[in-house]
Amino acid sequence: MADAFATKSFLVVDDFADMRSAIKGILISLGVTRIDQARNGSDAISKMQNKRFEVILCDYNLGPGKDGQQVLEEARHRQLIGVDSIFIMITAENAREMVMGAVEYAPDSYLSKPFTKDLLRTRLVKLFERKAHLTKVSEALVAKDPSAAIRAIDTLIAAKPRNLGELLKLKSEICIDSNRLDEATATLEQVLAIREMPWARLGIGKIQFLKKNFDQAAETFRQLIEQDANFIGAYDWLAKTQTAQRRFAEAEETLRTAVRLSPRGIGRQHTLGDIALNNGHPEIAEAAYERAVGLAKYSVLNHPAIFAGLAKSKSANNKHDEALKVANEIHKVFPDREEAVFYAASTSALIKTRQGDKAGAEAALAEAEEALARLNETAHTAEHALEMAKTYAGLGREDKAATLLRQAIANNHDDDATLTQIVHLCQESGLNYDAEAAIREVQRDLVKTNNEGVRLIKQGEFEAAIRLLSQAADEMPGNKTINLNAAKAIIMYMERRGVTNDDLQAVRRYIDRVQTLAPDDWRLGDVTARLRKITSQGD
Repeated sequence: MADAFATKSFLVVDDFADMRSAIKGILISLGVTRIDQARNGSDAISKMQNKRFEVILCDYNLGPGKDGQQVLEEARHRQLIGVDSIFIMITAENAREMVMGAVEYAPDSYLSKPFTKDLLRTRLVKLFERKAHLTKVSEALVAKDPSAAIRAIDTLIAAKPRNLGELLKLKSEICIDSNRLDEATATLEQVLAIREMPWARLGIGKIQFLKKNFDQAAETFRQLIEQDANFIGAYDWLAKTQTAQRRFAEAEETLRTAVRLSPRGIGRQHTLGDIALNNGHPEIAEAAYERAVGLAKYSVLNHPAIFAGLAKSKSANNKHDEALKVANEIHKVFPDREEAVFYAASTSALIKTRQGDKAGAEAALAEAEEALARLNETAHTAEHALEMAKTYAGLGREDKAATLLRQAIANNHDDDATLTQIVHLCQESGLNYDAEAAIREVQRDLVKTNNEGVRLIKQGEFEAAIRLLSQAADEMPGNKTINLNAAKAIIMYMERRGVTNDDLQAVRRYIDRVQTLAPDDWRLGDVTARLRKITSQGD
């Protein structure tokens, strides 16, 4: 095991030089030879950008700037560390709130100061065992090739190693993320047949949700909460399920309970703010957004939409001057992001309308429309469309709101979360637009187009299928499914007829659209793998 210490690269992150030196001394005594140090959160991220570390020992409190949780959050979000890396959080305080808030990006272990050499050795040996031989899996995940990642895990599982539980958990997560739901179910049931594990039962609930068995999913998450009232992940998924069931009041109540237990989750506070504001509870929304803004200050998850939500909730609480001040801060906090202009302008238009400043509202609306047009040149995102639709609804422009919502439905016809947001928006804003009927109509038309494309492909009429699907993709550049189907049709044509530059450019255009809209879309892996295969054959 001494070799494990000698061969791995370590990063020690602490804002006190004496503590960094003390930890470095312990590591050297354990046989570690490759040690880098970082004095704060930004320094740690910079080091991880330039070098791959196998073990990170990071203090939670790092002085001004990012804390340890935000370092981990950004490292995982940007894939600066992989599933084979070890991240240990070090803390000198009561870590309950910290641990509760780390659901999405949890460290591999915690260490409380002061700790001994023997404790660190014992902890690391266990983690080395848990993470053994995961390098190939990590490389496949970075390459967005879930099939290769699962093959690598299956090879490891076949040897029945001591870290079998860790491997089964990781496999189930990759299967769920890549929509291999039956395989994920089999893996989780294998675990549950041996022992009832809350994480495995949560995985079953996620699969029920993804299969749209919402009643079953809700019951699974409720049972997990009954067994452990502090299981924050179960609250998050129960709220998602209740939202999908259009039980918006229940979803808000679930999230309110969750943020009382774990107030440090940015996404949780943001989601609570959104649903509370739409439910007509601006006081609750303002408090949630306020907390989210504070938490997000040094986070990679910081976003203009959080500030826009805070501004709108303040305005709904008749604090219009405070609201405008928050809206104006968006430019300062996000000076280099085009969407900051859009969120600031669309929010200001609503606030000024409520203030009775008609001329100011019109000017802000025009600025928001121009900014949205620029954003749509690169990506038609549902978030921007819904934000603008809310603005139109708030200004009484029902016709423009309806047009935008129909486009959003067309671009997201199979995205249940977006469609639910549209329904909720129409219900709570009093918009005279039958979203449910529009969704049914658009889905019927798009299913018909998709089915016709599939029929043409099965009959070998690839050119006709490509024309049909390409036209649909160009009419709905924000529709991920249509763009991926157009890409697949061209790839299948090239697999049979050979590769041409024009076809390659078309495929890459459609794939790039989806990668811009949803870089983690599970379908991208298979499409890009097939594209790599046919292009490599021509080399």
